[in-house]
This record gives sequence, C-alpha cells and structure tokens, in this order.
Amino acid sequence: MTQPENPIPASPSSDLWARAREDYLSGVSAPVVAERLGVSERTLRRRAAAGGWRRADGSTTGCEGPRSRSRGCFSREEALARIPELADVEQAAFTDRFNLLVQPDQKSLRRFAFEQAAEAAALSRPAESLVWMRLVQALERTGDRIEREAPGFRDPDYIRAAFFREEAASRARAPASAED
Repeated sequence: MTQPENPIPASPSSDLWARAREDYLSGVSAPVVAERLGVSERTLRRRAAAGGWRRADGSTTGCEGPRSRSRGCFSREEALARIPELADVEQAAFTDRFNLLVQPDQKSLRRFAFEQAAEAAALSRPAESLVWMRLVQALERTGDRIEREAPGFRDPDYIRAAFFREEAASRARAPASAED
C-alpha cells in the first residue's frame, strides 16, 4: 500500500482552513472542498457559518436572515406597494381560511392543502410541502365519506356561528361608539 503524495492531517491546520475558505468563497462546492480537506461536508458548513463565510456564487437578492426564507424579501406593505394585486390574493386567502373555519368541507380543505403544498414547494420548503401533501392524500382516501356521514349541525357549530355573529356585531358597533 502506498502513501498519498500529500497526506491530509487528521485535524486540518489553520493554513488548510484558510485554503478551504478561499476555495469555498470562490464558488467551489462544499462537498468538493470538504473532500479536499478530509472533513465532512457538515463540518465544513459549520466552520463556514461560524466564520461568516459568504459564497461568491450566492444570490444577491438583498434578503438576509431568517425573514428571507420564511416570508420573502419584502414586508407586507412593501409587497402591496409594488404589486397592488396582491391585496386580492390576500383577501382570497383570508376568505378561504375563514370559510374553512366556519363551514369546513372536505373538498375545500383538500384544495387548500394542495395550494399550501404548492406554495411551500415553490418557496423551496420541501418538508412543509410534504406535510401538506400528506394531508391531501389523507383527504383523498376519505373521499366524500365525511360529507355523507356528517350530521346537519352540531352544538359546537351553533356556538361557533354565534361567536362569529357577535364578533361581527361588536366590530360594527366599535366605530359608532367611538364617535359618541
């Protein structure tokens, strides 16, 4: 058995980490840099995160931090100012959620879950998309059985309806009482 020409030490020296950093920042993929260094990709990524290494090939969207992953690059107000039609989208989403709360039905829930799965997939959130698709599949397995077997209204349905009527009435009274 022959020894490699340039054996890599068990624990990379600071000189090797400096070379790894340079390669990583220049755009060499993490798996390649990790293999060159003789460490796992996870170790390299942790070192990069701890050292604040920012890739040269990363997208420059101006979006930084966790907010960019979960909600996009703009605040709600900024997004509505840029694309006023988003108000219609927002209203439709609110209406869908409200209808599911007040008058849940299997078909609407399945459609809603599928839309959520598609949105999560489009935003590169595969784990969340998978959870929503599992709900879609579970709803498909039950078919319309829930609709056929459900009684007309139950006591909780009446309580929920009364709550929403009272909420609407209190909102309608609020501006009038503020003017008095």
